[in-house]
Amino acid sequence: MLADGSHVRALGGLPSSIDDDALAPFFGPAARRLKVWVSSEAYSDAEQTTPQDAERAAALKDAEAYLVLYYAAPRINMVIADSGIITYKIDGTSSNEFTYLMPEDLEKLRQAWLRDAVSACRSYIMKAGVTVGVSPAEEQ
Repeated sequence: MLADGSHVRALGGLPSSIDDDALAPFFGPAARRLKVWVSSEAYSDAEQTTPQDAERAAALKDAEAYLVLYYAAPRINMVIADSGIITYKIDGTSSNEFTYLMPEDLEKLRQAWLRDAVSACRSYIMKAGVTVGVSPAEEQ
């Protein structure tokens, strides 16, 4: 694991109330996808205390954090109700009124984080010879 919960929260603008336990299930899928993109060797190097390529390690850390956000988005800070997914309170509404994030809006958010992940490590993906398509998202 390259990123940690603090880094994920910082890049995603998430509140501290979304703790490491809520994010933990998404680090595995993020790491697996990143290894496919950049190679296991590059990922392993980035895990080292002193990586051979510190710039690449920083880029991969960001990419992994964005991938965690991508995978976690459908599940964090949401309550499933009969009428849909309750996501957040809009300013000006009472404390018991919520808006619902429509599936297409959630997918737009996820795709933005996936694009951020690709952008963070694009030059290292190219070196690995992997073609990465952002949409539709490939689940791993």
